[in-house]
Amino acid sequence: MNIQLIENYDIALKHLGERHFYIFGITTYANMFYLYCKEKHMEQNIDAFLVSDLSRDKRKMHILHGIPVRDLDWVKKGRRSYPVFIAGREKNIENQFLPLLCETPCREGYYVSDFVHGIMYARFMSTFYEDIISRYRFSSRWHEGDCGEIGDMGSSHFYKYCSRAGAGFEPDEGIFHGGRTLDEMHDKQFGDYGGLGEEKEAKRTCTCRLYAVRSHVDQERKEDFYTPYTVDIQAGAALTDGTIAEIKDNSGDNISARNRDYCELSAVYWIWKNDLAADYVGICHYRRRFVINEAMINQMVNRDLDGVFPIPILTDGGMRTEFVERNYFLTPHMWEMTGQVLGECFPEYQDAWEEFGQSYFIIPCNMFIMRRDMFDRYCGWLFKILGEIDNVYLRQGIQWDNRYLGYIGECLMNVFVMKHKRELKKGYVRMKILN
Repeated sequence: MNIQLIENYDIALKHLGERHFYIFGITTYANMFYLYCKEKHMEQNIDAFLVSDLSRDKRKMHILHGIPVRDLDWVKKGRRSYPVFIAGREKNIENQFLPLLCETPCREGYYVSDFVHGIMYARFMSTFYEDIISRYRFSSRWHEGDCGEIGDMGSSHFYKYCSRAGAGFEPDEGIFHGGRTLDEMHDKQFGDYGGLGEEKEAKRTCTCRLYAVRSHVDQERKEDFYTPYTVDIQAGAALTDGTIAEIKDNSGDNISARNRDYCELSAVYWIWKNDLAADYVGICHYRRRFVINEAMINQMVNRDLDGVFPIPILTDGGMRTEFVERNYFLTPHMWEMTGQVLGECFPEYQDAWEEFGQSYFIIPCNMFIMRRDMFDRYCGWLFKILGEIDNVYLRQGIQWDNRYLGYIGECLMNVFVMKHKRELKKGYVRMKILN
């Protein structure tokens, strides 16, 4: 296969001409090139987005921007030798992508440098968001990939803002042009902001244990970040003979063997059933950590907070769109099943579920620190719902092994906070993503 490095997107389209072609990839680079094709009225020439293997992790994505997502086996069987635009990092082209594409009938491929992709990303971002720059303030942490911090003018509150321009979607007009401030939108969904600061308060006797969830498949980190309250727990320990943490989620009452569906929630279940001594318990991840210190923990205890959560993320569209139509974390059936089971088990939460599907904020990543009584209340509610959903699929002989219950749990944690937004005493702290 002949693969050429070319100077820019425009030259790529000239090489592709009026023919049909494939885009190899489904991540940010692929979406940037799709947006450019759409701008030039050539998106109808894209025959498919290609991935190496559709069966990997039981992918839920089979269509992107109305265009089919296919794997390389499909190309081989169909013998369609269309040219390919390779939307991947330069370092992966020769050693990773070229050997895969050489096994297909395709004989012509093109790619651009990471620098060119970056220029196009900046261009589309500025096109989508240039009108909001003067109306909002941005923290010094603004440039963290495509997720920075945004706040209302005159407000002390910040929110994480994850643009979906990198996923090839324009923002929902209702976010920035709905006549509401970000704080008003947040208050309607979650109630008081409740941030924690650096001010020192008297220390009270309290046991706080913050579990950092790890797995034997974790990639090596270049940095680490622990607090005096952090302890590692190995999730999915029943699925491997390896040991990476002293505490494992396969002892006592546990669901460790179902970690591939429950993800970090298998560790949450273990904490709920087996750590009965700590006054406050919580979880973070091997790469996602709370930026929290002793002063903040003292504030949490002295104010008798029910829970501490990561700063909410503001997205470009409603949560059903985020989970089902943009990121493909859940299938439409999984989403509808969750609403149905929630309504049957806890009908008083149905309105909060419907509101969440249309809301723009999310408390992310199943991360929290909760006072023990609130944690017990939350887990009893959460695992009742997840267990019922799980049983529906198991009765059909289906076990997804694709973290779907973990994603549903992330949605449900938000629904729980929303339902109790006027009574729940909470605080927010920043989340650090480790390299």
